[in-house]
Amino acid sequence: MITIYILAICFLLALSFKIKKTNMPEARLLLWYTHLLFACLSALCGLLLLNNWGFRGSNTEGVIFSLYAGTGMMLYGLSKPDTSARYAYLLCFFGFPVLLLVALLLPPSRYIALVFILGFLFTDEVTRHKIDSRFSLEAQSTGLFSYFYDYNIVESKLLLFERKKPDVFRTYSQFRNVHMSKTGKDSVHIQLECSRTTIDTTIALRNSRQSSRK
Repeated sequence: MITIYILAICFLLALSFKIKKTNMPEARLLLWYTHLLFACLSALCGLLLLNNWGFRGSNTEGVIFSLYAGTGMMLYGLSKPDTSARYAYLLCFFGFPVLLLVALLLPPSRYIALVFILGFLFTDEVTRHKIDSRFSLEAQSTGLFSYFYDYNIVESKLLLFERKKPDVFRTYSQFRNVHMSKTGKDSVHIQLECSRTTIDTTIALRNSRQSSRK
């Protein structure tokens, strides 16, 4: 939900700047450099995610993407209307939420916009369970439309990054209890109790070999 709060605050600030016709050249310049920084970080996040890497933390990428979009909204609020490519670029950040709000008012597009907004508001639910100082088990749902949970192995790498081994197994209901114990240097034994099944599995931490029984 932190991403929703960031975007909502940035949108309201941008709307306030635009209504009051705020003119702060120094703040606009500083905000532009901040926006470029988050644009670079967002591009880096995208490249990392394509290779199952990422910054440490379950919501770090979401916060970076939200700050990238949020600073774009505020820059639009501080910018004077013109026909430049930069203004059109910033308009995209502010115009998208406005377009959704307008779509909610029009009967033909109301349900599509409502589904999109609800799907965006109910973001992925992520829970992590520590295996040791380096590895953890991550349970991830897909928000409002989820009927299953994917489990990933997360390995901390270097200082700021982590690597995921995605979809080691899947459950169709949220777990009740989880018990984990390392069976060797590179494997972990996991017992997972769900509402409809029990999973008893041993997972290799650094390769794809896995043996399980249910």
